[in-house]
Amino acid sequence: MKQHSLIGGINIHLITHQHGGIEGFIVDKMAIYFTADLHLHHKNIIRYAHRNPPFGNIAEMDNGLITYWNSVATIHDTVYHLGDFCFTRKSNIYSDYSDAMRMVHGRTVFLKGNHDKELQNTDYFICKRICGKKVFMRHWPPWEHPPRFPHSFNIPFDVDLILCGHVHDKWKYHVHSVGQRRIPVINVGTDVWRYKPINLSTIMEEVRRNHYKEVE
Repeated sequence: MKQHSLIGGINIHLITHQHGGIEGFIVDKMAIYFTADLHLHHKNIIRYAHRNPPFGNIAEMDNGLITYWNSVATIHDTVYHLGDFCFTRKSNIYSDYSDAMRMVHGRTVFLKGNHDKELQNTDYFICKRICGKKVFMRHWPPWEHPPRFPHSFNIPFDVDLILCGHVHDKWKYHVHSVGQRRIPVINVGTDVWRYKPINLSTIMEEVRRNHYKEVE
């Protein structure tokens, strides 16, 4: 039989005898993923973000997005969701955010977007070092300042990467000037990544691809 424990960000599966002895173990390093803009149970987003195909109605979209998410992330991984997770009204199948949260895998870190009215005690942005990169994360692109959601933020001059959502399928890659530096901005929204969370390796490959285009 298998058991598991978490030690320093490593998932260790213990393979044990029927009577309690340990036969061996399997070690898995937990992954980090990024996504945004699921808009679960939001009918109009199917048309606005051109989600038909593959989704013909809300039920297909909700089930499909959750299935795509869970096909990538395990329950031990960390997933950063950069705003607009789901709509919650009394007529919805989700009584609150916690219902929808329980359906997706991973330790999910939620940031506020413009449709996250029910999301409490959550930040508008995060800046932290991930896999050796200093990453700034926010729902809106850094040049947008929505008047209905006022919040102040400063992007550190030494940030390596800016991640956002909000723009749906309009673009994947942009640049933003911080001082004298041009910082890559990646839209991690589900609509431009085949409806799946992505890891930092995928993001950096997109940065490199666009950097080579700029040089050319």
